[in-house]
Amino acid sequence: MRSSGLVLLLAAPALVAGDTDAIKAQIQTLRSQLKSQREQIEEQQQLLTEADGRRLQTLVTQTTVDTQIAALQATRYGFNGAMDSLWLCLCGALVMFMHAGFAMLETGSCRAKNASNVLMKNLVNVCVGTLGWWLTGWAFAYGTQSGTALFGSSGFVGEGFYTKDASGKITPVTCTSEGCQSTMLSWFFQWAFCTAGATIVSGAVAERVKGPTYAAFAFVMTSFIYPMVVAWSWGGGWISTLFDVGYMDFAGSGVVHLTGGVAGLAGTVVLGPRKGRFVNPEDFEPHNLPLVVFGTFALWFGWYGFNPGSTLGMHDGATGALAAQVAMNTTLAAATGGISVFIIRYAILRKYDVGGLCNGILAGLVSITAGCGNMESGSAFATGLVGAMVYQGASMLLQKLKIDDPVDAVPVHGFCGIWGLLATALFDWGKGVDHYHGWSGWGCMQTADKSSCQTGIGGTAIGANLIMALVIIAWSGSISALTFALLKWWGALRIDEETEEMGMDAKSHSPAKAYALDFPNGQLPEAMKWYALPLLATGAAVAAGQSELLAELKQLESEVNAQQQLIKDQQELLDSYESHQSRRLQTMVNETYFNSTVEALQAKDYSLGGAMDSAWLCLCGALVMFMHAGFAMLETGCCRAKNASNVLMKNLVNVCVGTLGWWSLGWAFAYGAQNGNGFIGTTGFFGWDFYSQDATTGVITPVTCNGDGCQSTMLSWFFQWAFCTAGATIVSGAVAERVKSPTYAAYAFFMTSFIYPVVVAWTWGGGWLASIFDVGYMDFAGSGVVHLTGGVSGLMGTIVLGPRKGRFVSPEDFEPHNLPLVVLGTFALWFGWYGFNPGSTLGMKSANDGAMAAQVAMNTTLAAATGGITVFILRYCILRKYDVGGLCNGILAGLVSITAGCGNMECGSAVTTGFIGAFVYQAASMLLQKLKIDDPVDAAPVHGFCGIWGALATALFDWGKGIDNYHGWSGWDCMAANGSCRPGIGGTAIGAQLIMIIMIIVWAGGLSSIAFFLLKLTGTLRISEDVEEVGMDSKHHSPPKAYAMQ
Repeated sequence: MRSSGLVLLLAAPALVAGDTDAIKAQIQTLRSQLKSQREQIEEQQQLLTEADGRRLQTLVTQTTVDTQIAALQATRYGFNGAMDSLWLCLCGALVMFMHAGFAMLETGSCRAKNASNVLMKNLVNVCVGTLGWWLTGWAFAYGTQSGTALFGSSGFVGEGFYTKDASGKITPVTCTSEGCQSTMLSWFFQWAFCTAGATIVSGAVAERVKGPTYAAFAFVMTSFIYPMVVAWSWGGGWISTLFDVGYMDFAGSGVVHLTGGVAGLAGTVVLGPRKGRFVNPEDFEPHNLPLVVFGTFALWFGWYGFNPGSTLGMHDGATGALAAQVAMNTTLAAATGGISVFIIRYAILRKYDVGGLCNGILAGLVSITAGCGNMESGSAFATGLVGAMVYQGASMLLQKLKIDDPVDAVPVHGFCGIWGLLATALFDWGKGVDHYHGWSGWGCMQTADKSSCQTGIGGTAIGANLIMALVIIAWSGSISALTFALLKWWGALRIDEETEEMGMDAKSHSPAKAYALDFPNGQLPEAMKWYALPLLATGAAVAAGQSELLAELKQLESEVNAQQQLIKDQQELLDSYESHQSRRLQTMVNETYFNSTVEALQAKDYSLGGAMDSAWLCLCGALVMFMHAGFAMLETGCCRAKNASNVLMKNLVNVCVGTLGWWSLGWAFAYGAQNGNGFIGTTGFFGWDFYSQDATTGVITPVTCNGDGCQSTMLSWFFQWAFCTAGATIVSGAVAERVKSPTYAAYAFFMTSFIYPVVVAWTWGGGWLASIFDVGYMDFAGSGVVHLTGGVSGLMGTIVLGPRKGRFVSPEDFEPHNLPLVVLGTFALWFGWYGFNPGSTLGMKSANDGAMAAQVAMNTTLAAATGGITVFILRYCILRKYDVGGLCNGILAGLVSITAGCGNMECGSAVTTGFIGAFVYQAASMLLQKLKIDDPVDAAPVHGFCGIWGALATALFDWGKGIDNYHGWSGWDCMAANGSCRPGIGGTAIGAQLIMIIMIIVWAGGLSSIAFFLLKLTGTLRISEDVEEVGMDSKHHSPPKAYAMQ
């Protein structure tokens, strides 16, 4: 910058008149001075503009920005707590629903004469257990341990769960660096675990323990025995630091299941077996297998709260990825355990054992519960496989020792609980026994200075978990045995022989029996606009004559003086900027600080978005999984009682085999990298490359990121697995009551590993149909991809198989045998559809996602109701009688019809879609009847024909302007090109939908018909006539009937 000492005005105060030369010299000097001043003014203005620009960029003070950032952080901090609360409330509710599963499984496994008592015992267990947990249980488990590391001593009867000041204002939360949570939230979630542990004992002592006695034991269990185990482990007691490594039990293989299992063993040993149990074992077979299967599905469903919920929060992307990993492992272990026990039992009995299949699923679930958070998918498979063998061995051991456990609670929960604890350390995803993860999640357990991974502690971890198992056995077993022994000595433990003979229902309940039925043969989802300082415009006019020169001289003097003042003012302003620069930097925002802070907040929001997506898809995936319970109940109720066990088994096998098909090949074909082929994926087999792991430290990176956020591949795997197995289950209903079970299992594997995945690859996987006609297909949740694929495959299966013997000769003999199961199944399917359709937003991290899910839920509801009532009216007009089965299928027809277009049509169109879908279903059902195509559950009309209609309705009723503007996958916006809506593409969209429909029919129908036809040629497709006559249950199942009501 130039110096402020400029050329000064001439000092002469007066001019000699007529001295023209002197005047001209002065004028020339002034002109030169003006020129120099203008140059300096321009330079100053440039500097001022630059300085002002910087001032505008740092206009807000540091204090203001810090205040705003703190407010944003507080909001996000509070949002963390809200997300955690949402997650744990919903997961706790899922765990609570497991009580319904326990009750149904135990009731179905016992004899009909004690059904009311078993149901009562399960309800009393929850009620009494809740009071025990509230009075003393929580305090012993999670209260302040005051250095004892043995049990807590605060929090009795909810004391101290919140604070209250002198004015009465309540503070309900306690806060950490991660967020704020209410103690009541932890109480609720852990209550569900506590009462579940007590319920395990109920099954082991069923059918001979007195009701009041069991209630007393349930109180002791929930108020003292179980809480002490929790205090030593989850409560931060001495086991948590054992050997400086501590135990590892993510969700409770040891804490919950082993504690309950060993207590149940003590109870059943002290009680002794039921009278005649090992003399006439056939008299003790399950009396109601549908209840057993429904209970198993309910428990599996609830386990997605039990295991994923044990993240104990959902406020960042890493936690969300962990929940997804847990869900995937839980699924694989359950399926592997179930199918393994099923195969083992068949090898032993040469009969299909539905109860064994159910317990195998539960054995896999218990086995994976401890290690679901620190092992990869292949290890989960191995854990479920070994767990199945542990269960089977333990079950046979108890039989040999004549220890009577009516539901195999001890083998499932006790022995598999031990295996689960050991597997957790054995299969930890660190580098063998070198690096160990345990509770550290994605990272290794580090040295004390946090500088590196601890080495060689895998063996120590195994020892810690072994000690934990032994301590639980000693504690729970001894206290339970002592309690039961004292009750026995007192004569208050076991019912008398007369009551046992006639049944507790008749002796002690009102009404005197659980069923009042007459079954023949016993069957049954700036501006500051910185002002620019004006340049002083000066001009010098040269005039003739001295007077004019004097006038010019005076004017120039004035201009020079004015510009000199301007230069002075601007210099002072610049000097002010410079002299106060340090203070300004301290009071205005530092750009680097501001940017880094914003980036940190954005990263946290990005991570929170991942957590919200994970919570949403985990919960929605669980809902879709529960649809299998609906399929099983509906199909079983629609078929004849003599094949009920076979239908139940087939649905269970479908899920287990389908899970393995999806894991081994299906996901890779559907969503693996297509490498430009547009037809099929080629990466991701057996869960390979679902995460990356550092070769040196073993630290795991579980997510992949894009512009929308970070998601774990395991999350997508889990959610899409539920869709895949649902599509295969559709076929099960169409071929029911005459297909051979091993044949169907093989077909289910083919369906889930190849047929369905290729359809997904073309569509949701981003293949060639995604861009056809430059518009692409539209199938929001799967009218075509899932339902049409399953429906056309089922149609081919039933055509190749042919009708059931006598189906069109004596149709009255083929009416549903159990309408309550049909209705229960329909409601379960409708319930699960709120995961199926709203969950297909595939995320929940923005207001638009939430609005879309709400729109989808509303459309789903309207179409289902419209479809149901329309078919109901149609059937009444035809039959002049009420048809409950038709009403159920009408609801399902509406649901299938809306599934493709639920995200791109308004509510009136949803009603129309359901209405027309009802007519499509009714016409298709009548057509199949006329063609004598035997579809026991109307799977093809519901899923196939309504799937076609749903795919077409998606384009016809798109909420754009008729065929002018089209929305499709664009959601709330039209499909755009060059910044505006693309006109006239509605017809093109319809064409794209037709191509998709045709290709699915050709692909799924063609391959399925070939598969079924080849199986028919080899004689392995259909059961023999004599088996069909007597029923598959009596010929191939153990027990030989689904119901034993006498």
